[in-house]
Amino acid sequence: KLTTLKKEKELLSNASERIFNLQHENKYLDSILQQKELSIENSFQQLLLNKLNAFKKETSMEVISFNEPHKIVKNNTNLSTYTFEIKGSFSTLLKLTNFLERQQLGKLTSVNFEKKRNYRKNREELTGLFYLQKLEQQD
Repeated sequence: KLTTLKKEKELLSNASERIFNLQHENKYLDSILQQKELSIENSFQQLLLNKLNAFKKETSMEVISFNEPHKIVKNNTNLSTYTFEIKGSFSTLLKLTNFLERQQLGKLTSVNFEKKRNYRKNREELTGLFYLQKLEQQD
């Protein structure tokens, strides 16, 4: 009993120090989440749309479609594929591709460029269909 009581006493004496360290670690992790604009309340889809809108303010592009994600569940992992279509110039679409890769939101698996004729405006328009995959571990 004496050895177990001594071990418990050591654990209790280190508890305040451990609590202090864990509080500092919690503040540090919260600051990282705040820098990346992540929160528990926001879904990934909202975060991605916010990032696209922030990029849209800087450039001249237009979000044509933002579809519901395609989800696959296998072996306690979720694979979600988000598809969205953007209209803009070639350089803008390349900058968006670079922006999405630098944000590290997921894996940009495919980007399909297509030149379409707009008969109303009598000109050619470039659209890009983006496929972004996110892999998540299920609880």
